[in-house]
Parts: sequence; C-alpha cells; structure tokens
Amino acid sequence: MDKIKPILKNWLDELDTFEFPDYEKFPDIELYMDQVINYLSRELRVLQTSSLDHVITSSMVNNYVKGKVVSAPISKKYNKEHLALINETCALKQVLSIAEIKQILDQEYSDTPKNEAFNSFKSLSRDEFKKAIEFTNGKLDQIDDDNDITSLTKLALELSATANAYITIAKRILYYNKKYSDMKEIKAELAQKDNN
Repeated sequence: MDKIKPILKNWLDELDTFEFPDYEKFPDIELYMDQVINYLSRELRVLQTSSLDHVITSSMVNNYVKGKVVSAPISKKYNKEHLALINETCALKQVLSIAEIKQILDQEYSDTPKNEAFNSFKSLSRDEFKKAIEFTNGKLDQIDDDNDITSLTKLALELSATANAYITIAKRILYYNKKYSDMKEIKAELAQKDNN
C-alpha cells in the first residue's frame, strides 16, 4: 500500500512551486475555447483535488460569462483579460458564489489596470499558499505513521474548520458591502427624484 503522508508531502512540494502566471505572460494571441481549456488545464493542474476533479471546463467558462464575471469572448476568442479573470474565478469559486466573485472582481478591476489587479491577486495567492503549505507540513511532521488515517482526517477537519471560519467572515464582509452599496444607490435615486 502506498504511504499517504509522503504522497501528500510531494504534492505540497509541487503546490509550493505553483503560482499563477504574470498577467504579461498570458498568451499574446487570442484563444478559442478549446485552447483556453487546454492551456488552463495544464497551468492549473496542481490545483486539482482529485483525479476526478476538473479545474476548468468549457461549461465553467460559459457559466462565468453568463454570470458576467468574465466578459463575452470577442469573435469566440479569449484574450489576456479573459484569461486573468478565468484564473482568478477558478481560484475563488472554491469558496465563493459567482455573484460574490463578481462583486470582488468588479471592485478589484474598476480603478486598477487589469495587469496590476491580476498580479496583485497572484501575489496574495502565492503568499497564502506558502502559509498554508508551511502550516500543513508542520502538522504532517507531527504524524508518526505515514498511513494514520485518523490523524490525517483530523488534520483535514482542522483545515476545513479554519477555511470555513475565514469563508464565513469573507461572505459577511461582501454581504455588508453589497447592502451598503445598494443603500447608497437607493438614496441617490431618491435624492434625484426629490430634486426633480
């Protein structure tokens, strides 16, 4: 039987070398959907959580476009901006709804050049992966048996509970942001009607 802990450590080592590409390093040519899927599947392969998991599919991209997280392709082709938004959405969809992702991306990309916004996300992701990998490796080092299913399951539960706490807080922040933004818009509309 394969030993689980060394397999996990090898994957964590691979994840430790992963980072989203710089915005400037996305292909200069526009890509058709199948090329986008092939390109991103290769680039994001390490983020797969199981052999059955697909990091990106054409259905996912179509849903991002329908949800207005990613703008529609131009003549069925996707450019650097599309690729950046698809990358970021792929990462965030693990924890947020499409509407919540749209809320973040609309704000993030509104006043900042697209390359700067994506590269900032890339750096933030890199830093957070590094912290998570270091924490997880420390916990794995405390497990003596390479196949101690009970300890590994407890570690998965601890990581899940931690993630859930952060996700809950992030979602509440987005809820209040949306509520405040909607209230501002309503007040502005009422003020405009009063002035007429």
